[in-house]
Amino acid sequence: MVIIVKSEIKITKGFDTWQKMVKSQEDRIKEMGIKFLFAGTEKDDPNQLHAIMMFPSKEALQAFGANEELTEIRRQAGALIESGKMTPISEDYFANYPDAFMKH
Repeated sequence: MVIIVKSEIKITKGFDTWQKMVKSQEDRIKEMGIKFLFAGTEKDDPNQLHAIMMFPSKEALQAFGANEELTEIRRQAGALIESGKMTPISEDYFANYPDAFMKH
């Protein structure tokens, strides 16, 4: 069962630093089966990050949250872990309607 999660977290070192951290952890993220469907900051608050993530299972979601090494890497990249909020989305949704958009 795939789980879609809306994530919100404060970042202190900017989106570029956070994005570089994610890309540096690509192998670990792939190994955990996690995919980012969207990540970006608020227009009027560049310190408020929003992400939509896909986890292959509840166990993968729990493993992500419990991974102390990854948590510390995220913290070093400016993520204020205590501010994080992860909201699971119901199984009733659609995506990329009517067309997918991706910034390269």
